[in-house]
Amino acid sequence: MADYFKLNSDYYEVPGHFTFKDVYLSKYVRKDTLERPELYQIKSDDIFVVSFPKSGTTWVLELTQLIINKGDPTYSESVNHFDRIPFMEFEPENYPKRNGLTAMQNIESPRLLKSHLPIHVFPPQALQMGCKIILVARNPKDTVASYYNFYQALPPLFGDYKGDFSNYLKLFVNGKVVFGDWFDFTLGWWKYVEEKNALFLKYEDMKRDPRDATVKISEYLNCNLSDEVIDEITERCSFARMKTKFQGVEERAFMRKGAIGDWKHYFTVAENEAFDEVYNEKMKDSGLSFDWE
Repeated sequence: MADYFKLNSDYYEVPGHFTFKDVYLSKYVRKDTLERPELYQIKSDDIFVVSFPKSGTTWVLELTQLIINKGDPTYSESVNHFDRIPFMEFEPENYPKRNGLTAMQNIESPRLLKSHLPIHVFPPQALQMGCKIILVARNPKDTVASYYNFYQALPPLFGDYKGDFSNYLKLFVNGKVVFGDWFDFTLGWWKYVEEKNALFLKYEDMKRDPRDATVKISEYLNCNLSDEVIDEITERCSFARMKTKFQGVEERAFMRKGAIGDWKHYFTVAENEAFDEVYNEKMKDSGLSFDWE
């Protein structure tokens, strides 16, 4: 069944892409910090939200920001999301203030940081220092459907992708999308979660019980919040409220549908069957499973 997802020789590539330790990346990822992670100057009280793209990252970041601030929305509502939460490996050409490394140096501790890096290229000192790490994962079928739309919505990041979903699915299965192979990413971090002090959240669980996610994050960060504050934070970070908050053209790409099972509108029956075979083979014996709807 592997031949089903075989790429043609002329498959689509992100302009300016490069590969680092077998991870497919775009020119907007800082290569110098991958080669010299000490440039990040990690602090022991740094808090990282780590995920594969389109897995609920923005949602968890907003929840975590409010939890750190004990429910006070002043900072979250007065400063743009992308300016107050550094995307640490990101180096955009047209937004120098959002350069991850620079932004990290300009915010106060405890710093809330975002990353899409697989564990084997993540700054090792953050792992060694015992920094708080929140992992967010989403079932790969919905992830690839959402990422496909993300590619089309932000051509400055991914180039002018004109291919259909079937071709994009092949790229995804072969790890030829930005930030690489979903399976390698997810299983690498899952192993770390099983061995270390990290919090693992499933997007599907969060959708079904968002309040429980708020409680888990607050407990993990040792934030003693009242039930009333927990409820307020959960409501402020509801999908409807978040979608209203993210109104800009760039921001809207980060908050699309958020549905579980949206993949059914994209996969053919044959693609679904072939993907299931790949999924079952790669995920066997991992102890990790996902809900599809």
